[in-house]
Amino acid sequence: MRALLDAHVILAAKAALAAGIAWALALLIPGVAAEYPYYAPLGALLAMYPTVVGTVKLGLQTMTGLAIGIVLAYAAMWVGDPGSFTISFVVGMGVLLAGLLPRTAGGGSGIASAGLFVLILGNNDLSFSFGYFVQMIVGVLVGLGVSTLIAPPLNTDNALGQMSALRRTAAEQLQDIGQALEENWVAGDPRWVERREDLFHTMQGAREAVQYAEESRKGNVRRRFHPRDLAKDYEHVGALETVAFHTLNITNMLEDAVEGTTDEEPIPPGLKRPLQDAFSAVGDVLELWTVEEDDDQTLVGARQALRVLELSAFEAATRERPFGAASSIAMSLHRILHAVTPPSKYGSP
Repeated sequence: MRALLDAHVILAAKAALAAGIAWALALLIPGVAAEYPYYAPLGALLAMYPTVVGTVKLGLQTMTGLAIGIVLAYAAMWVGDPGSFTISFVVGMGVLLAGLLPRTAGGGSGIASAGLFVLILGNNDLSFSFGYFVQMIVGVLVGLGVSTLIAPPLNTDNALGQMSALRRTAAEQLQDIGQALEENWVAGDPRWVERREDLFHTMQGAREAVQYAEESRKGNVRRRFHPRDLAKDYEHVGALETVAFHTLNITNMLEDAVEGTTDEEPIPPGLKRPLQDAFSAVGDVLELWTVEEDDDQTLVGARQALRVLELSAFEAATRERPFGAASSIAMSLHRILHAVTPPSKYGSP
């Protein structure tokens, strides 16, 4: 939240600066364009976007939309003076063309707005169209310059924070599952739903943060001073998504198993402690794991806990009653360890 707030404050400051510069430059432009300086700050505002590549894309779309809107306005003027029909034509065609040309024309409101300005305010006055177009372009170019040269954001820190949050959330979920077994949470308990939703939203936030970090580096002059292997970050978040998927799978199985279902008896008493120990041990691995390093002793302890769980499940099937979900839970825990363990160490004793 703090990172998002800081980024928004920076964007607001850059937008204010761009609008001020655009206004100052607009007053220096000679000819008929000098009569419409107020459109330059508007162009700067329309072009501002948090990332450099986003600003370039938005700026190009704004300029294309302006050109299309002006053409639509003059096409409507051939029919007659501004009225219900011509206004409806410009707005309708603007939205339609924006839908057909989303990558080049920007939003439908931009095309329609440009057309309406020229149609209603210009009213066959070519000087207005020219001045409006020139000043808007000045503003867009100023917005591009400010976005590119002044504190262009890099979102790598936020991406790392989101990935760490996902790792911690998954680890806490496994610890909570052990608590659920001890307290016998019933199926439908709101805590099951809360944990699933929390994990899902954290997983989604991590993926979006890495994608935004990649976008923020494109065309960014600061990337030279902050090198980063984004391919490795994608591998990292992919591993964490695997962890989250299997954690959700375990949560769903245990919610049904605490009280039992029509197809299966509740968890045998002799399996609760091995399950809790396995969840705790794998959660400890997640707590300590980073991209660069892992804790060998904790990893060994987790593998031992899984072996105990598998042996206990076999004994429960012969002495008490079978619990089919035990093998699926153990497999999911193995998958979690495999996702966060270097290949050279996963199979080692």
